[in-house]
Amino acid sequence: MRHSRILRRAGIVLWLIPVLGLAGPSLPTVMSTNLCADLLLLRIADPSQIRSVSRQSQDARISPVADQARAYPANRGGVEDLLYFKPDIALVYQGWMGRRHAERLAGQGIEVIALPYTKGWDDALRTARNISARIGRAETGEALTADFERRMQTFIQPEREQAPSLLYLRPSGGTAGQGTYVDDLITRLGLRNLAAEQGIEGWGRFPLERLASTPPDVFLLGYFDQARSPARSAYGRHPRLRSLLELTPVIGLPGNAWGCGGLELLDVAKRISEQLAEIERNRSRTPSP
Repeated sequence: MRHSRILRRAGIVLWLIPVLGLAGPSLPTVMSTNLCADLLLLRIADPSQIRSVSRQSQDARISPVADQARAYPANRGGVEDLLYFKPDIALVYQGWMGRRHAERLAGQGIEVIALPYTKGWDDALRTARNISARIGRAETGEALTADFERRMQTFIQPEREQAPSLLYLRPSGGTAGQGTYVDDLITRLGLRNLAAEQGIEGWGRFPLERLASTPPDVFLLGYFDQARSPARSAYGRHPRLRSLLELTPVIGLPGNAWGCGGLELLDVAKRISEQLAEIERNRSRTPSP
């Protein structure tokens, strides 16, 4: 009797062995060293994978995920941090200054992956899928991006001849012309990017004197909610601009809304669409002179 019980127990153990063997390899550990990488990692990774996120992601002034990010140890993005946390994979930005240490990090078993600069929504989706696959979360990445792509479709508008013009503006006078994710999103929403129409390519500056003769139908302001040094915000405080802002509809975006051009562009599309709808409602309520 006792012998048969032992055999039955052994049989259970032997039956479990192949099942456990099918569980597959464990997920690689990952850390991110800048805000843009943090935003993506916190969306796609299993929490058990995350070794560390950058200090930027824990600063609510610039990070929309500060509360979530504070659940993990912070890093400054240096080589020393990578050697301390020793993740299997480190997500860095494309211009990361520690590239010359790549061989040393590889010797420690750390794979460094540089996230590309995004120029539009398609880039954001592609990067999310690629990084998800690299960290062992391909199915999660595919499901997430498919959902985001479907939701973005609800905000996309066809091109219109009389589409309103938008001017994206920062307190320094900075704007976004052709070839930027800001331009890509504006055009997807069926609007005109005034900076691109004025011949600005990439990240540039919109001349203040040009605003008087070529004002937009709507201002799209970014980072105006954040304190800036007098030198960096002189453009935003200029009387000519302030008078135009009083006469022109304004859409405001918080400074932490879309500095990376990743999947957070979906939230920005929603904000812009909702505020444009409110502007149109207000216009319809205003009697004609």
